Amino acid sequence: MEPQVPGRMPRAGLLLLPLLLCFGPETAGSIDPAALKKIVDHVHNNGGVNKQYAFAVTLPHGTCSNPQDVATYLPMAQLADMRKKIDSFGALYNLPNGNIVAARPKEVNKPKGKYTEHSEWRLLSGPNSLVAQLTARTYGQNSCLILFTFNSPCSTKCLRENGRSNIVQMTSAAFSAINNNYKAFVFQKIFDYDMKPEVTRKDLLDAWHRLRDVPLLRCDNNGCQDCAPVDPRNNPCLAGKK
Repeated sequence: MEPQVPGRMPRAGLLLLPLLLCFGPETAGSIDPAALKKIVDHVHNNGGVNKQYAFAVTLPHGTCSNPQDVATYLPMAQLADMRKKIDSFGALYNLPNGNIVAARPKEVNKPKGKYTEHSEWRLLSGPNSLVAQLTARTYGQNSCLILFTFNSPCSTKCLRENGRSNIVQMTSAAFSAINNNYKAFVFQKIFDYDMKPEVTRKDLLDAWHRLRDVPLLRCDNNGCQDCAPVDPRNNPCLAGKK
């Protein structure tokens, strides 16, 4: 079993890993889809809820390649505790020594009205974000990072260019220094609004492809599908979208 290296990513790793990504998409990899499916299923089936939430996990390279020991880093008892905590709208989950953080959406009331902070934004926003805290305590040179959201990041808010709640730059900041073989951004379902006909397949795919520094995959009952193909007519992540 490959050991987890605690602490922040070493400076040498931060300098080296971007170089590995400079050779273009022909050399870009991804976490093995079958392994990724087992990891996501382990968390979602034992610690998730069937409504919008998001989580991020760090694991050793070996576990991301062969997740037979995933419960060592994401124990069943911890996931059961997470499920209880995130059942409530607005909840956060962040154990001081855990390899996982999670968030539900939260309603915010302002003098000019109310709005919803989406769960992905709540994981990624701020210099001391939940993902930053997670990587500071658990991410090392031999680690991988996976972010999962139950519904796909929405085209009208999360991925809207210049929008207040845009997560594109936050996602790049969290993932850009990591080799593609050791990172993934995963969703299970297409966000309800983005299933509407006024959002075309091309519009939705263009929005997803604004996430340039991490492989985007859809993991559901059909396995994990890569969302990279640019043709909206046959992109497997658009299954079910008219």
